Amino acid sequence: MLKKAIVSGFVVALIALPLAAQKTPRPLAEAYDALADTILSMRDAEASLVRSILDYHYRRAERAMNAGDWEEVAAEMALFANEGDNAVAGIRKRLLEGGHHFNAAGEEAGEFEEGFVIVTRKAKKRILDASAAMRTADEAGRKEAWATFEKIAMGFQGEG
Repeated sequence: MLKKAIVSGFVVALIALPLAAQKTPRPLAEAYDALADTILSMRDAEASLVRSILDYHYRRAERAMNAGDWEEVAAEMALFANEGDNAVAGIRKRLLEGGHHFNAAGEEAGEFEEGFVIVTRKAKKRILDASAAMRTADEAGRKEAWATFEKIAMGFQGEG
């Protein structure tokens, strides 16, 4: 009977040992969870920063529009459409090379250009068309181009 109890205890211990070894220690899981929170909050920070870049170019375009500087308006509209200038594009390229695709699903679906965070392909094309019109149109055409740009730009405000 004693031998049977020892064997039974040994069998239970052998079965329980792998089960105990298969559990990740709670502190490691908690640390990983905290890292996930940090990574996800960085995504929000990136979107907020890109929105600030867009706002900057919108405000500069607006000032140029009020001053009647059509070339400057058009240039700022184009910078808005591209989510910044060549320096920003270089940063975006670096992120992509590091494997960071903010809108991976949107890129795959053709909705976003590679690395873009806020401005969709469709919006970019419409803004660039408005930018080109701003350079060549008469006063009525410029007002129409500005209205198109403004409507698109305001659509990106507060998106999460």
